[in-house]
Amino acid sequence: MSFKAGFLLIALLVGSYAFPAQEDDMSILFDHTDPSSRIVGGNTASHVPFMVALTTGAFVRNLLCGGSLVTSRHVLTAAHCIVAASSGNTLISSLRGHVNTNRFASGGTSYSFSRRIVHGSYNPSTIKNDIGFVVTSSNVALSSSVSLVPLSFDFVGGGVATSVTGWGRIRSGGSVSQVLLQLSATVVDGNECRNRVAERAPQIGVNAPPVDPTIEICTFHSNGRGMCNGDSGSPLMRADRNHQIGIVSWGLPCARNAPDMFVRISAYRSFIEQSIR
Repeated sequence: MSFKAGFLLIALLVGSYAFPAQEDDMSILFDHTDPSSRIVGGNTASHVPFMVALTTGAFVRNLLCGGSLVTSRHVLTAAHCIVAASSGNTLISSLRGHVNTNRFASGGTSYSFSRRIVHGSYNPSTIKNDIGFVVTSSNVALSSSVSLVPLSFDFVGGGVATSVTGWGRIRSGGSVSQVLLQLSATVVDGNECRNRVAERAPQIGVNAPPVDPTIEICTFHSNGRGMCNGDSGSPLMRADRNHQIGIVSWGLPCARNAPDMFVRISAYRSFIEQSIR
């Protein structure tokens, strides 16, 4: 593919599926090259009833990505996460979704998946239309501690407060957070985000695709605080309403004074509604 040199790693880690090592990072969001980068400034999250940890591995849970429970059968996540957990168009058999736990490696209830739904226009080279579902083999049991995420199809502009949760990488070298972390950030105006990413990317040696504000949301907290490996697919929530407005998609690795990019939920209402029928 054309985007490289410190940009997100869009490649399957084939050898790690059969005998994954605990804490290996299967997310393909970033090529994590900066030893000072962290998923950072995140605080330990309280219980998030719609959060799903997507893992692979026959003997230990190997973190792939995050996701959110939209129906009792549908987990919303990034398309690049689904492709990474597939052989051809079929999900690998060890893929599991874990609910009702803040620790991806233990606890909660696990579900297998019967099929995948990837947006028909997903483009791995530009990371556009990076949205899809994995469908559980049986209904997820809903309760006071496991519930569905409310989606917002309202267009969200700059200045809106958000929150994102994930188990992303916390230090250089492959370790991901064992506990769910939460980070607050503010939505960046679309045109400003596009310009900031275009300016910042060459400064750090990254060949990044252009931001498309019509289908992507950008957020920013501060230098050294943001998304990293393992956070892909996790839900971006509007803080004042606790509705999901985005999906962690891509960024400049990692938390390097640039916005993070999310799939804009409001741009995919038709796809979402058709997928969950």
